Amino acid sequence: MAAWIDPALQGDAAAMRSLLAALAPVVMRAARRLLGRGHPDVDDVAQQALVGVIERLPGFRGESSLGHFAERIAVYRALTARRDARFRQRLAAEAADADGAEVPESPFAIAASRARLALLREALDAVSAPQAEALALHFLFDRTIAEIAAMTDAAEETVRSRLRLGKQALRTKIEKDGRFRALREAVVEDTVAPTAGREEEP
Repeated sequence: MAAWIDPALQGDAAAMRSLLAALAPVVMRAARRLLGRGHPDVDDVAQQALVGVIERLPGFRGESSLGHFAERIAVYRALTARRDARFRQRLAAEAADADGAEVPESPFAIAASRARLALLREALDAVSAPQAEALALHFLFDRTIAEIAAMTDAAEETVRSRLRLGKQALRTKIEKDGRFRALREAVVEDTVAPTAGREEEP
């Protein structure tokens, strides 16, 4: 994919089409994971993410892979969409979503039902956008702290802080909302220890 970047930036339409075609599955997977496979706006979010890739491609410095670059844009677009009032009206239906998406093993997703995953998506609305982005990338997409730092152009300590504060906010949400008690073990207990292969947090 990297070979298409310069020609695409120089106006080569064929290179841009090839680049977007290669990144389309990446942004679609990210949109489905954050919104749910059956969400009525998942296609729109994926398309918005591809537009975001085009808009931000000139600023791509190669600090992360192009796939991670596109994935981060899709995560941001999906989280922004979730915060829109139109999306909030659909949360009840989403909780019953027959998701079907493959979710990698993580502290949040191990042994979680589709309903619990839908609640987790809603819980991400309780934290700030940078914290939600870090949590989603770390726990739903299995990205390491170093990878997230490169993807978001932030210091690793900043990423650690966002994860720590985000988890605190999720704990508060869970304590106050009875529907989220089923997530207690997955969020409050399991997130203390990263999965194998992840960097330890202080």
